[in-house]
Amino acid sequence: CNLCGLPASNKCASCLTVSYCCKEHQKLDWKKHKQHCIRFVIKEDTHVGRYLCANRAISSGEIVLREKPLLSGPPQITGPVCLGCHNGLSSESWLTCPKCGWPMCSAKCFSSEYHQPECKWTMEQRNAKVKISQFVTPHPTYAGIMPLRACYFKEHRPDLWNKLLELECHTEYRRSTGKLEQERFAVAQFLRRFYKLEDKFTEEDILQICGIIQINAHEIPLSEPAYVSVFWRCSLLQHDCRPNCSKSFSDNGDVVIRACRDITIGERLTICYTDPLWATPARRAHLLNTKYFSCSCARCSDPTEMGTYFSAICCNVDNCAGLALPNSFLEDANNPWICNTCNNQLPMEKVNTVLELVAAELSNTRKYVIESCKKCLDKIKGIVPEYQYQAVEVKLALAQIIGQTSGSKGLQAVPMVLLQLKEELCRRLIDLAETLFPAECRLRGVLYFELHATIAEKARRNSECKESEQISAQALLLESGNYLNRSLELLKYEAQALPEGKIYQQALENKNDLDKLYKSLNTS
Repeated sequence: CNLCGLPASNKCASCLTVSYCCKEHQKLDWKKHKQHCIRFVIKEDTHVGRYLCANRAISSGEIVLREKPLLSGPPQITGPVCLGCHNGLSSESWLTCPKCGWPMCSAKCFSSEYHQPECKWTMEQRNAKVKISQFVTPHPTYAGIMPLRACYFKEHRPDLWNKLLELECHTEYRRSTGKLEQERFAVAQFLRRFYKLEDKFTEEDILQICGIIQINAHEIPLSEPAYVSVFWRCSLLQHDCRPNCSKSFSDNGDVVIRACRDITIGERLTICYTDPLWATPARRAHLLNTKYFSCSCARCSDPTEMGTYFSAICCNVDNCAGLALPNSFLEDANNPWICNTCNNQLPMEKVNTVLELVAAELSNTRKYVIESCKKCLDKIKGIVPEYQYQAVEVKLALAQIIGQTSGSKGLQAVPMVLLQLKEELCRRLIDLAETLFPAECRLRGVLYFELHATIAEKARRNSECKESEQISAQALLLESGNYLNRSLELLKYEAQALPEGKIYQQALENKNDLDKLYKSLNTS
């Protein structure tokens, strides 16, 4: 029994990991056990295969899953990286592993658990040290590291090997695109020859692993460049461009999945496999090219994307304020786009010309310079909607750099007109994010932090005015504190190594300062 320790046969029906001697003890232990109880079951259908389904109601913000990776390593396309910490190496700064010859960043990484498969097989199978002399990107030798580590599991960690083989690899799709034959030469044949694995693995064995990695790997932004990991249960989360779950990573590379809205019992658990800040055509093309399916989720099926017109362009008819979109993004990509006001039709060639024009303007914009961002937004105004995806890219940069280019004084040195612009941008971007990509907790958390800082600065300026305006300053401080609390809630699972994790630490300090200020105001 999970409560009293006596023999028990009644298992928790949700997670099947703990038992109780009686229903009364299960009820008494629920407050403690619910923090660890599995919130889903694995189901299967013929269309999508296996998936995770909520087996009880899940509240927004609740942790759905924490999981360690089955397999980690450098991405297939990369320059030389340390095979212990996966950080990039340059020709001037590296050490040779004394056992296998692979270049590493430090002696500490020689003994990294990550590095053991290629290190041991270099010694045991190859019987000759590796020599990396060219520090170029991409470096072909690194393409085989992840598949090699997986193959190593077959002999040394059969439990992990068997879990990997349960995951989807889409062999036939990859064969039809030519990807399979590329990997046959670049990875399968290379690994069998380089590590002398001909008697252990066939080319098809290795190609299956390559597919599992491509389909199921998650980019982990804890090194530079980012490394990738494959998770077991996390790989069963379905895709949705507006998912009900958010993904974060701990400092040691574990994945943390939490609900970004309330989830009902029986609902499928979803995350986004692509960049939700891309336009619908780009998202769908990326998913088709990398995950081998055409997305038809609710967001992709709605050309207006919940009324945000995130992928639209402005109508080119004089004095028409309408916005143009295709009738559907799921149909022929060459169909004309139609204005929602005057029904003017824009051929796809014209649409592409407009989007390329805006893209060129963005590429010439220095997104770390306030005036450059403002100039870009002025130029594309009337060409694309105010919160179209390309405009949003610039506005996100602008919302964050206002106050960061003022030296040590920060927002205190920002003119009121720019402070008001920052506030407006943050509010509008938060509204957009909560409508269209609520699972982007990092982005939303940063925007709430920026809004908190902006309102706090307005409060400071009001407090220096005449006494009649100090009540307004107190109200602004309370508002600022509310935004700060929202930021803390959204960023609390971010790794401290990430910029968002550092913002979380700063937010904790700000909250402490605000709490002290509230107390002083209440006693004065």
